[in-house]
Amino acid sequence: FWASDNSFSGPIPKELGLVESLDTISLGNNRLTGTIPESLYNLYNIEYLNLYNNMLTGSLPKNINYSENMSTIRLHDNELVGTIPESLGNFPNLEILQLHSNKFSGTVPDVICKNLSLLTSFMTDCTYLVECSCCTSC
Repeated sequence: FWASDNSFSGPIPKELGLVESLDTISLGNNRLTGTIPESLYNLYNIEYLNLYNNMLTGSLPKNINYSENMSTIRLHDNELVGTIPESLGNFPNLEILQLHSNKFSGTVPDVICKNLSLLTSFMTDCTYLVECSCCTSC
């Protein structure tokens, strides 16, 4: 499902997460608001999630259940808060994890640094709010 760069506004429909066959969700660079629907965190076939540059709020849940084939997660340039969950370290094929330009806090879990050997781009805000020992860019 590709719908980036369309000036869409409003919340992400929770029904999008009910389409179990989706392997791609690209809604970046719109004007989406509200929280990321819980249904989007349980898509077992998804490999590419792009929600960057919107106005999304809320925190990431502790358990994110994506496909082992997940390769890209881009959530940067939103208003997301809270800590970065350990469950993001459960995707051995993850190559790109971009979380910068949000309002995360805490320490990036060691499991992300240790388990993701294919990670080529890991970006977060390395400030006094977030500690990251393995980020490729801050």
